[in-house]
Amino acid sequence: MLLEMMASLYLNECPLLQSGVDPFILFEVGEEETMSCFQVLTLQEQYGDCLEQQVPLDPSIITYDELRYLKVLHFGYDGLFHVGELIVNVKVADEVLDIFKQLYLMRYPIEKLRVMSCYGGSDELSMEDNNSSSFNFRHVTDGGKLSNHAYGLAIDLNPKVNPYVKNDLVLPTNGLAYVNRDQHVLGIIKKNDAVYQLFTSHGWTWGGDWTSLKDYQHFEKNY
Repeated sequence: MLLEMMASLYLNECPLLQSGVDPFILFEVGEEETMSCFQVLTLQEQYGDCLEQQVPLDPSIITYDELRYLKVLHFGYDGLFHVGELIVNVKVADEVLDIFKQLYLMRYPIEKLRVMSCYGGSDELSMEDNNSSSFNFRHVTDGGKLSNHAYGLAIDLNPKVNPYVKNDLVLPTNGLAYVNRDQHVLGIIKKNDAVYQLFTSHGWTWGGDWTSLKDYQHFEKNY
């Protein structure tokens, strides 16, 4: 019965959450069954005829074939597990899937993990909602060149509690209370912690290590 319920995890509302089953029971079922809930799909498989509407981009810069849609499990701020989604570059799809498997196994809390179409492509709205995300065809925060998010090569985690800070500018604005990095709050990322070590061990760079500004939510990989 439990395995049948697991097979329907990709509904909008997880039946396991509705039934009140202890989320940690998946660890008792076994890692193999749990890990089968993590998937990599093409964008065409996920969106079909709605693809261009749901995932806007410039095909002269990056094509849909260069991106992948990931379905993952993650622990939420409520202590329960949730089904999350993100779009990443095909070059890092398998690697990111593995990273999120490890985040799940270490029970790192991610409040929300939704694609940017849920926020109309607005980075500001997504950050304010503490939504973690990857692909978004946009420029860097201060304008100029395209962001690594536009290539699916950057991931922002719990952006409200891991804000972008440059001089007096704090984004999202409701992240001001988390500029002080000495506090202990759910989802915070600190240098050399388990999340930092997980990403950097795969060759990702953390925005919290930058000198001209601090982007504590941000991990990226360059090719």
